Amino acid sequence: MKTKLLLASIALVLIPQAHAQMGLALQPMRLELKVQPGSQHTDTLRLSNDSTERARVRAQILDFYIDDTMTPQFEESVEREAKFSCREWLQVTPRETDLDAKSTIRERYTFNVPRDAKDGEYHCAAGFATLPPISKPEAPTGIRMAVMMVTSFYIVIGNPSSRPELKDLSLKTRPDGVLQMVALLENRGRKTFRVKGFVEIRTPDGKKVEGAEYTGIPVLPERQQQFLFPLKTAFAPGTYTLYTQADVGLPEILEGTVSVEVRSLP
Repeated sequence: MKTKLLLASIALVLIPQAHAQMGLALQPMRLELKVQPGSQHTDTLRLSNDSTERARVRAQILDFYIDDTMTPQFEESVEREAKFSCREWLQVTPRETDLDAKSTIRERYTFNVPRDAKDGEYHCAAGFATLPPISKPEAPTGIRMAVMMVTSFYIVIGNPSSRPELKDLSLKTRPDGVLQMVALLENRGRKTFRVKGFVEIRTPDGKKVEGAEYTGIPVLPERQQQFLFPLKTAFAPGTYTLYTQADVGLPEILEGTVSVEVRSLP
């Protein structure tokens, strides 16, 4: 079964990597935990220093969101995430530590879930950032690379559900002149979903000109998320069809078809 989004004709107008440059590694990098209001959950993360130098590391408790360029943004506090943040529930120890070269430690994390926590999914993160070594003070000139590794937490209370919708499908020009397809999805529910599937641009007779697959970035609760697909083809002026199939975890596949007109530059 397929749910279709048919729009009128219009005219054209991640996740941090597991290993960083300094050899810091963190496992796992994403956790979904099902908990009860008033409960406590404790476990550990595996933090490793794969480099040949000793590293000082400081733990941070963070909010995060996905911006309009599909880039995860991690900050100490994000006001707009307060409704779905678990940052205040999270503790991490030790908060600061030294890692010997080629060594691994266990970082302990604990969630203390409030008794009045409502059903839904909440998200936050634990970040681990490198610091300058105490024994080697920074020189007055030069650049030192700082590295942060992050584990994202999704805390599930009760049985929340996602409510995915395909809101729009369009073709736009970036500031650098590159054409890109843009799929806009909305999550009207209280649980994150991810998208599998593809987008295509086709000629009027249905021939595929170019296509791309969705990335696995999350669509967080109660927000809209853009998915961007830069195109490599040089399109001649004319009418084309944008098409997408998006598997969002529902019994049906979200499907969209839009007719667009590519115009020549004045």
